Amino acid sequence: MIKLGRHQLETPAICGAVIGESVGAMRVGVAKAKKQGADLVELRLDGLRELTGWEELLRAEIPLILTNRPKREGGRFEGGEEERVKPLLEGISRGVGCVDIELSTEKRLLDRLVREAKKQDVGVLMSHHDFVTTPQPDALIKITRRMVEAGCDVAKVVTFAETPEDAVRILDFLVQVQGEVRAPVVAFAMGEAGRLSRIAAPILGSPITYAAVSEATAPWQFDVVTTKQLLREFGVAR
Repeated sequence: MIKLGRHQLETPAICGAVIGESVGAMRVGVAKAKKQGADLVELRLDGLRELTGWEELLRAEIPLILTNRPKREGGRFEGGEEERVKPLLEGISRGVGCVDIELSTEKRLLDRLVREAKKQDVGVLMSHHDFVTTPQPDALIKITRRMVEAGCDVAKVVTFAETPEDAVRILDFLVQVQGEVRAPVVAFAMGEAGRLSRIAAPILGSPITYAAVSEATAPWQFDVVTTKQLLREFGVAR
């Protein structure tokens, strides 16, 4: 089991990543994710052309991870940090299950978000994305420790695999880090060479794996249905 705010989820949980240019499109995506069998949904606010009315998405009857990913970490948000963090704080005040905040966020804002989340019993998933390479496990463990020290409930480390060896390296990190930190760690590699890690990681202890609902939100992402089928084949999904 993994705890995300008020929600308890069986692991490995499949998170349907939903992104869209309008609130209506994202609402359709959330419904589709639920129909496909996702256990929770990542709401990628950074895809919206405008934020007006986004709060209605919080009424979805499925656990949510609220995300507003900056361009520097593979997202689409190009504004200032205050502006980017604002809807995450709004989501916390409205009782969203979990927020995803990048370790690279300005410390003042990162600390504020963690503090407010703790007050409201909202889960904090802290993330780090490397779109260039997969560093050695020791370097990734140091990054994970920083996230735990900053107050995360769940740490997420995502790298890019140019070769199969890179994919093996992220999995090696995942196995090693579980004995090094007290928080659950989500880890996998993006890219074609890293695709298998999205399925292997849950088998090796990653509590959440991400999958596309309609539009993929990361390179070589499996869709929800395929992810569920593959995990069932390995006996780790319902």
